[in-house]
Amino acid sequence: MESERGFSLLEVLVALGIGTLVLIGATNATLGLLHARATAVADLNDRAAIAALIAAIRSDNETATGFTIPATDSSGVPNLDAHAFELRTRAAGLTEQVVEYRWVAADATHSARVLRSVIDASEASAPLATQSYAGITALSARSVALSALVGGGSDADPLFAGATLHDVRIDLGDGASAGNALLAVTIATAHALRTVRLANLAAPTHFTYVLQYTPAP
Repeated sequence: MESERGFSLLEVLVALGIGTLVLIGATNATLGLLHARATAVADLNDRAAIAALIAAIRSDNETATGFTIPATDSSGVPNLDAHAFELRTRAAGLTEQVVEYRWVAADATHSARVLRSVIDASEASAPLATQSYAGITALSARSVALSALVGGGSDADPLFAGATLHDVRIDLGDGASAGNALLAVTIATAHALRTVRLANLAAPTHFTYVLQYTPAP
């Protein structure tokens, strides 16, 4: 009768070591795939959040005749970091209104977000928040003179190289101004950063005055 030979302790340890290495490799590969998928999903969500916010800003800007970067936002917080800006708009059939976009830090119940609020130009009623855009980690706005597009600074645009651009500014009162200055808005999320430059509806490069005499001379 033949005797049955079992595995030696060394063979068992070697097999366990190989199995452990294979298991660690498979685990690392799985974790890597899960991390890559989570990062890709987060990136898509961030880009979607930025796209939705930019679409809203552009929609309001279509009827805007000027913008303001106020000293304080609608909640009374100093706007030293330009986390809020206002668009003076006039929708069809409506009186003039001011639309504010304001970044709000995360708190116990909400993540960092941007609030869109409608402000009564006459200040007869409190600002009304109409939309919230979650996932925005930072928002800042600044005014860019049109002439800066042909300069040598960071705002220079090759599209306008060699052009002659004249800056126009119109004081609308209450700290608001119109003209051909651009509004540069920078929006950040955890995985994305984008800056968009906007020209308002009343953004002339120069003025032409048309005089009509009654009666005609």
